[in-house]
Amino acid sequence: MTVYPRTADEKLGFDTLRAHLADLTKSRLGDERIGAMKPLKGLDAVRTEVQRVAELQNAFQFDDPVPLDDLLDVRTVLREVAPKGAFVETEALHAVRLAARTIRLLTGYLRARRAKYPMLADAVERVEPLKALEDHIGRVVDDEGQLRDNASPELQRVRRQIQKRQNALRNSVLRALRSAIGAGYATEEQPTIRGGRMVIPVRAETKRKVQGFVHDVSASGQTVYIEPAETLDLNNEVRQLEVEERHEIERILREVSGHVRHHREALAFQQRVLGRFDVWQAKAKLANQLDATVPDLNADGIIDIRAGRHPVLLLRFAELNKANPEAAPREVVPLDMKLGEDFRTLVITGPNAGGKSVAMKTAGLFALMLSYGLPIPADPLSRFSVFDRLIVDIGDEQSMEEDLSTFSSHVKNLKYMLQRADAGTLILIDEAGTGTDPAEGGALAQAVLEHLTDVGARTVVTTHHGTLKVFAHETDGVENGSMQFDQATLEPTYRFQAGIPGSSYAFDITQRIGLRREVVKRARALVGEQKTALESLIVSFERRNREAEKQLTTARKQIREAEAAQQRYEERRLKIREERENLRRQALTEAERIVSEANAQVERTIREIKEAEAARDVTKTARAELETFKEQVTERRKKTERKQRNRQQKRSAPAKHAQPRPAKSRELIDIGDQVVVDSGSSTAEVMEIEGKDAVLALGSMTMRVKLNRLTKVGGPRKQQVTVKQVRQTSTDLAALRAQTRIDVRGQRVDEAVPAVTRLVDEGHLASLKYVEILHGKGTGALRHAIRDYLATRHDIAHFEDAEWEQGGPGVTVVHLAGA
Repeated sequence: MTVYPRTADEKLGFDTLRAHLADLTKSRLGDERIGAMKPLKGLDAVRTEVQRVAELQNAFQFDDPVPLDDLLDVRTVLREVAPKGAFVETEALHAVRLAARTIRLLTGYLRARRAKYPMLADAVERVEPLKALEDHIGRVVDDEGQLRDNASPELQRVRRQIQKRQNALRNSVLRALRSAIGAGYATEEQPTIRGGRMVIPVRAETKRKVQGFVHDVSASGQTVYIEPAETLDLNNEVRQLEVEERHEIERILREVSGHVRHHREALAFQQRVLGRFDVWQAKAKLANQLDATVPDLNADGIIDIRAGRHPVLLLRFAELNKANPEAAPREVVPLDMKLGEDFRTLVITGPNAGGKSVAMKTAGLFALMLSYGLPIPADPLSRFSVFDRLIVDIGDEQSMEEDLSTFSSHVKNLKYMLQRADAGTLILIDEAGTGTDPAEGGALAQAVLEHLTDVGARTVVTTHHGTLKVFAHETDGVENGSMQFDQATLEPTYRFQAGIPGSSYAFDITQRIGLRREVVKRARALVGEQKTALESLIVSFERRNREAEKQLTTARKQIREAEAAQQRYEERRLKIREERENLRRQALTEAERIVSEANAQVERTIREIKEAEAARDVTKTARAELETFKEQVTERRKKTERKQRNRQQKRSAPAKHAQPRPAKSRELIDIGDQVVVDSGSSTAEVMEIEGKDAVLALGSMTMRVKLNRLTKVGGPRKQQVTVKQVRQTSTDLAALRAQTRIDVRGQRVDEAVPAVTRLVDEGHLASLKYVEILHGKGTGALRHAIRDYLATRHDIAHFEDAEWEQGGPGVTVVHLAGA
């Protein structure tokens, strides 16, 4: 994205964000990239960058620590080892090892989590870890950056010799010092080092009485440092061994530096990767501080900001709240703003210091942040276009050197806009029409806005000109907007409202401040009745709009609550219905089992009769009766199932009251039908039919009645099979009311943990395999507290993040043990 003028970053506040990013980098690798950072070009480039930052946000909040501790800049080391035969010291080699280790751990971390962080994994796809180089340096240099004694057999031998000879030298020097002390020659009780050799301190006047070589004299001249003659050979041996040690050290360093030289290109590539990751981690940390998200990006010029908050104000208020924890916390008023879909130009009006410029700058700063690959502090359902150009005309650009007045500087910016603006341009104009005659300035601003609207540019402009309010109201593609103002307190609310022009409230504010009443009255008169009436109409319209918004908010809340309640009741209804169907199937299965057992018993009886050699005709009769009984039982079971299916089909239809129908002939009444006698109200069941008579059962009584006296009111009753149960246990009740998912977003830890406890306990009682906890992402504190509690439960098999499409890190899936 091209940005004009070059001071646009400072005017919109992005310089503050850039400085904050630089403070969050871990090395010069990232710091240099932040300083040289330019806006990205094109939707694909922006989308890739912000998605990488968003993935790193999630990793910082919800995953194991990302291995980015040692982001070291070793580019100087790589330059120093470039010449053949060159070498660097152990500290530099240690830094190379740490940098190579960091890139290896980072690569392994991301490749193991490719499903979670695909864009970051792609960023290290071409990285080849240099584990062999790490190990080689590690065998020579320890974790403190010092050369190991066993870096080579020769070095180990030499250092042992040095240690041995130094011990002998010290003992010899101590003997000489004790002798000098006994003779009264020495000034101190400990030997010291001068010129790399061990010496003893002797008073200057006695120096000729101690055999040896003078190496130094104290500043006062009273003490002479003498190397005793008997230690001369030992000192020489130590110095010779130290020379051998240095030669071996240089040989080792030259050899290891050669390995670094061999991998120089790979290490340079790793440095570039680490530099990019240093920038991404700084962006991710800033995004988490701002609670920023990635909106739905587009290239169609559509802006739909939902609950957007100005990032610089967020940082500033956070500092103020931290500095004054006892004061009432300051919060940024969220912004909802649309542009580019139903209209292309937005004219924002309202009182001074009411937030017009902040609203406009929020849109511009969001455009800049996205072009630099930074998520924005807004609801993730927001939409934002990636523009080709951003042109701003904000503030005073007057210049003594270029002889530009305030108005001339505005005209210069307008000229650039008119030359470059198109459908891929976002334009911000603050206080349009100022700096010259109000009438001429308003007319010029309207003409510019007409042209920008015609070419398809997206434009946000703030103004006090009433002519532009009328222009926005009457022109297609242009919309009014304003900042709300509390008419009772005459204080701004900093809330943006679309579709409504705003009043300047100039007279009300001046009167509240205390300007003389007669002066304000005279000013109103000078403005004119028509102007005053228009301002009053706008004020009245704003008040009614706020009242309507409050009512709409209340209604929407009630609708959401009703829908939630309806959803809960529907879920309960379906669950009860499912349980009822299960019980019915169990009852039918039990009935079939009983019939089967009865059949088996009858067969056994027949077998016994046959074994007792009963008469053939008796056996035949018994078997026939058995078959009849089986057919009757089967028919009754089928009839019961048909009635159950019919009842399910008619369940959704409105119930109709059964009207008795008189029986016109005997065939209309059959055994099992429900009837009433004459015009009675008591229902009886037909047990038998004999000719023109029927035997009825009414309670425990039976009676014989003529068929023509009966009226049929229903068919056979449902055959019920009662499965005896002892009683319904608490486990059964838990199974009916057990939840599989709870939402604890917005709750405190002491509220959420008891709810999680109930969810897990009821899940076990209901024999559920798993339950889900919706806690959201946020700062991650609630998620960590819940998971710390889950880790203490022995009846949980394990828990994990949900799938990305089901909530990802914002949802914890708990698998119950024994399920």
